[in-house]
Amino acid sequence: MGAKAAHRRGVLDLEAQFAFFRSQHRHPVNAAAHALLTGPSSSPTFSSSTSCRRCRRSLAAHLGFAASWRLVLATQLFCWTWQFLGHGLFEKKGPTVSELPEVFLMEPFLIFLQILNKLFGYEPYPGFCKNVDKKMEADLRESRELEQRKTS
Repeated sequence: MGAKAAHRRGVLDLEAQFAFFRSQHRHPVNAAAHALLTGPSSSPTFSSSTSCRRCRRSLAAHLGFAASWRLVLATQLFCWTWQFLGHGLFEKKGPTVSELPEVFLMEPFLIFLQILNKLFGYEPYPGFCKNVDKKMEADLRESRELEQRKTS
């Protein structure tokens, strides 16, 4: 999927975003790695809640400023490395880094939606999952066709 496909999807097209996300995280180990590791890797950026601020202050007071930053850096490196490895080892392809800003903003939400869907059968509206499945198959078909063109 290139930039052309990303423009077709649209950032606010939830069905298309979720279909593309699912097509990129089909292997259960990779999907689980993203579900477990996206929170810690995105929390320094997106966590502005009072409880998160209190937790950060408490950690910094207990460990000291330098040790706290080393812990945050080590956590970031671990989480991001394993998410990239999940794509390479289990999906047998790299992550879609050409759309990194869009992915970075949407992925935590899409993972939460996937967890709600898998555990509770949640869908934002009737027919959502059926529409996502159709779009996901189209994304996978387009991806296979692109790979075939590259090899021939």
